Amino acid sequence: MKKTEKNTWAILPYNIERIKNHYLVSNLFGSWDMLDRKEFVRLESNDLGEQTGLFKRLLKAGIIADENSIKSLIETYRRLHSHLFNDTSLHIAVVTTRCNMNCLYCQTKNNAPQDMTIEVASRVLKYVFDTQNPYANIEFQGGEPLLNWDIIKFITENAQRINTGNKHLAISLVTNGTLLDDKKISYLAKHNVGICFSFDGPASVHNHNRVIGSGKDAYDIVKDAVARTKKIYKQHGLPHSVNLLCTITRRSLQEPEKIIDEYISLGSERIALRPLSRLGLAKDQWDAIGYTAEEFLAFWTQAMDHILELNKKGLKIQERLCAVILSKIFKKENPGYVDMMSPCGAGRAVLAYMPNGDIYPCDEARMVGESMFRLGNILKDDYQTVMKSNNVFCLCEASLMDLWDYNTAFLPWLGTCPVLNYAQNNSLVPKIKASGLHKIFTFQIRYIFDRILEDARNKEVFLSWLA
Repeated sequence: MKKTEKNTWAILPYNIERIKNHYLVSNLFGSWDMLDRKEFVRLESNDLGEQTGLFKRLLKAGIIADENSIKSLIETYRRLHSHLFNDTSLHIAVVTTRCNMNCLYCQTKNNAPQDMTIEVASRVLKYVFDTQNPYANIEFQGGEPLLNWDIIKFITENAQRINTGNKHLAISLVTNGTLLDDKKISYLAKHNVGICFSFDGPASVHNHNRVIGSGKDAYDIVKDAVARTKKIYKQHGLPHSVNLLCTITRRSLQEPEKIIDEYISLGSERIALRPLSRLGLAKDQWDAIGYTAEEFLAFWTQAMDHILELNKKGLKIQERLCAVILSKIFKKENPGYVDMMSPCGAGRAVLAYMPNGDIYPCDEARMVGESMFRLGNILKDDYQTVMKSNNVFCLCEASLMDLWDYNTAFLPWLGTCPVLNYAQNNSLVPKIKASGLHKIFTFQIRYIFDRILEDARNKEVFLSWLA
């Protein structure tokens, strides 16, 4: 701590990451700056005159703090870790475990399919509106949620009736798209329900990964459903409420550019290149459809480089996880991506409700189905009881990145998934350096800074995704 006649200031504890010929320095507040070698030496040796440009830059960046900046740094920390200061915002309603498809990588195993009842759905609504969070997102999942259409309508209509403006309410549906007729699409558009289609890319990839139970190819059916949905939603003034989600299998690794181009052909401006999780059926046949973190990242790099070049040519498309990381780095905001929170958002930012009322802390936890991840039952336990359960505290402790990888400058933006760690190691305690997800996240953060240093136009593209 240094004190002058004008001010008291200090260099906050920071971590370092070498990127090309620069040094990324960051701290737990999410403050960061990129220094060249001379600047870094001056920082390390505390050779910082208060009137120098470097001092002023580091003060503005939050690497240096003074009496005037402490309050804003605390507010930045609260914003970056908003899930620690609010109740649950994402409520996943698994309205059925039935499905009409047999996807290669299905992450759930259900020998006795179940449908959510009115009784359970009513309790889901109570949970949503009992939480002390101004934001609430209800997300319908399955199985294939459209197989329990009446419960989707019940929750949608009653949530919008109950909400008298006290919450920013969003409702969304994740679907395979094969059961969407125009009547259902119009209903969902009328009620402003966002739709996310599972769509893995060109016919050669999608039909390989996702097969209708009868053995029929799904690609043409889903592509038609996407087109009809976009048309109807545009008529309702909702052009940005239709999204696509891509799950990457070994088959997908061969065609990164074709997958991106397929999304563009459908008019999509966003793609989520989601790595496969070793859960459910995917775990049983991992050798056939899975891959290493390194193999996924080679694919992701090709896809991202293609996306950047397309953006420079005026085509708008962004990669979702990259946009999440950019939001954390440049806006210092928590975009709600559970796996990149520390501690993770499982049980705090998100809850998943099964058809029988069982409560799980996240999507992955309900797919694993272990009793150790079960937080209670919505028919018997109230929200506050669930939040104070030992399982929630265990998940928080097991995913606190400060305990596992505290020497990296990427720390303010990293998270880990205790559920996937358990599935991989049979323990909640992560082997963080061996974690495939950790390798992916750290590589993706490094990629962003790498590309920014290579070409200033890349930074312009990245920042345009946050506009």
